[in-house]
Amino acid sequence: MKKQQLKEYCEAEFENTQAVLSELFRIAASDKKIYSNVELAASATFIHNFYNGIENILKRIMIYENVKIKDSSTWHKDLLKASLDRGIVSIDLYNSLSGYLSFRHFFVHSYSFNLRWNELKPLIERIQNTQDLFKNLVERYIITYHSYAARNQYLRFLP
Repeated sequence: MKKQQLKEYCEAEFENTQAVLSELFRIAASDKKIYSNVELAASATFIHNFYNGIENILKRIMIYENVKIKDSSTWHKDLLKASLDRGIVSIDLYNSLSGYLSFRHFFVHSYSFNLRWNELKPLIERIQNTQDLFKNLVERYIITYHSYAARNQYLRFLP
């Protein structure tokens, strides 16, 4: 895969995740207090879709860097950790994305009638900032990409 292909793939994924967020924000009004089960299920689906888009980008970056993520029951966690270890995401973003990863696990293994607005609300309130920060870091990564080995070599000589 070439750098331009990675860039185009990420741009398309960011368009998709932003479209998902636009739909989410149509449902989740800041002044609304009570949501139907259908609205909660739709909101949860959009949050899940958002995190899937994040993972799609991270997987593509790992392919670009020739990093293999083992196909195991922990691959989602391993992918996120590898993105932190390789300097693709910051510790703050890693912590934020970990919350979405936890929600992803809950969403996949639960029933929609178990959803509660007070659990979705904090994820929704920070989702646009998370998207913006992730997009900024990925764009910076693509612009300044050097191989992982070269980055490590460079970092060893910094004061």
